[in-house]
Amino acid sequence: MLKAACYAITLSVCMIGLTGCSQKVKDVSEVVKVATLGYSDVAITQQQVDTLPYAAIQFKWGHGPRVLSALAFAEGEQLKWVTQDKAMVVTQHGRLVSTVGFSHNITYTANLENDPLPHLLTLWQNRNAEGLRWSTEHDWQPGYYSGYQALSRFSYQGKEQVTILNKPVTLIKFTEHVSYTKLDVEQQNQFWLSPITGKVIKSKQFVGPGLPAIEMTLLKPFS
Repeated sequence: MLKAACYAITLSVCMIGLTGCSQKVKDVSEVVKVATLGYSDVAITQQQVDTLPYAAIQFKWGHGPRVLSALAFAEGEQLKWVTQDKAMVVTQHGRLVSTVGFSHNITYTANLENDPLPHLLTLWQNRNAEGLRWSTEHDWQPGYYSGYQALSRFSYQGKEQVTILNKPVTLIKFTEHVSYTKLDVEQQNQFWLSPITGKVIKSKQFVGPGLPAIEMTLLKPFS
């Protein structure tokens, strides 16, 4: 089982053109083991997370179960997380930018250097309405879905208490209103930020129009 998991993660890494990593290659099998043999469909405790040698998120695809997802690689600003079923999600400052190994995958996200998300709290506090807007393009697979423009704007939703590892945490919620101009489709992504650091702690982001949402909760940050 572990051998198959290692093969799958190696394949995923090749598909996304990996050039950097957050730990030695010999440790990757252990990351996959954590994600594959980890805590699916059972409660994840603070003690379990504290004992992990890797950064971790709680992950949910569509209507599937919530599972533990361990950080396998870090490449620049992008973090690559291994899921229990040996797929991978890639995030940048909390933004879902690509996926590998799902029934539908987002393969490209453009204009990340101008994404408001890393500075969202500051932009809102400074009342920078224009800075809360963003334009990007997405590619998806399977099929030939390439270069679909998405226009987004963020709106402040106030403080909200969420439960993480059985503990209440007060976060600041923003909604991202996304419009796909060519498809005449609108959808909403949700982000919950730390009121202190402004970093994304929890999110619910759609892979694409008509595709499932991915929920992610940061349990142990990468440093």
